[in-house]
Amino acid sequence: MGCDVCLPVERGYTVYFAGSNTAENLFGYFQDYSMNSWKYLNERMLWLKEKVFYDLIDYLEAHMDVDHIFAVLSKLSDPLVDLHQIRKLDSFKAEREASWIDTLIENSSLRTHYQPIVSMENGRIDIVGHELLSRGVDEQGGIIPPFKMFEAARIRNRLFSLDRVCRMQSVRNGAEVKDKLMFINFIPTAIYVPEHCLSTTFDLIRKLDIKPEQVVFEVVETDEVKDLEHLKTILNYYKSHGFKYALDDVGTGFNNLKKLAQMEPDIVKLAIEYTNGVKDDPAKQAVAKRVLSAAHEMNALALAEGIEREEDLQFLHEMGYDLYQGYYFSKPQEKPVSKIEHKFNINV
Repeated sequence: MGCDVCLPVERGYTVYFAGSNTAENLFGYFQDYSMNSWKYLNERMLWLKEKVFYDLIDYLEAHMDVDHIFAVLSKLSDPLVDLHQIRKLDSFKAEREASWIDTLIENSSLRTHYQPIVSMENGRIDIVGHELLSRGVDEQGGIIPPFKMFEAARIRNRLFSLDRVCRMQSVRNGAEVKDKLMFINFIPTAIYVPEHCLSTTFDLIRKLDIKPEQVVFEVVETDEVKDLEHLKTILNYYKSHGFKYALDDVGTGFNNLKKLAQMEPDIVKLAIEYTNGVKDDPAKQAVAKRVLSAAHEMNALALAEGIEREEDLQFLHEMGYDLYQGYYFSKPQEKPVSKIEHKFNINV
């Protein structure tokens, strides 16, 4: 499926009734709905606006044989074009339950939290930047964690829009970090054509007079990027406009050392799986060392994220890591911290 900007503005569904079910059986149900919210196609098919379709699901489960009712996302102008993608009615429940993400995206109901990234040089702990982390806001003002937002967006095929609105909101709130680096996440599978998908982000950066070299776009991968050439096209597009980029979660999942050698990022972030407990785990130490060596070979900075214990920080500092991030220094905050209050026992 393409990005959601290519989908109909008014989402709708073609519903197919098989077996003993027929579309005519529902004419009485629709008498209270406006005629522009549904359309009779033939004795086996209806087209319905999304809200009407979602309302209808519970009724159909109570009154008809839902094992023989199918549906597909469609445009009213061509309701039969994607019938090859038709699926059973009960498979749409997850999409209905995730539909709240559409309102969040439309209203940009987000807050930015800031987590400091520090260096340890010349006897000082210096804050060099902040990762800008997006959190959703529900109708009661409560915080929606990012994994829940992106799970809902994936179900609704709104990943492009959610990634974009988070990126834009982070840029708007970037002034909070002043002259420090701002690490802004993006999902590469949500970017189709960089010149199109990133144009509004770049326009906003210019409008706010943010220096390109201050911005670090951070590759966040929850899905494997099968087309590495496409990812390199995105990263080269960032670089050609003066921005930096970082590769997140290196050493685990899809961001392995083989990919690192091809991407040539400015900053390499060792995954928390290898940071937490590294002092006492030879296997984690081996990965941390390989990531550090690979980063320095390509003149990139090595950043250890997920620092929670002083002994792990000491070990990675002695190994030669350049930057650090984690709860040991500060949890993500609604306002960026200006200094670290810890009393360190580390020889920095």
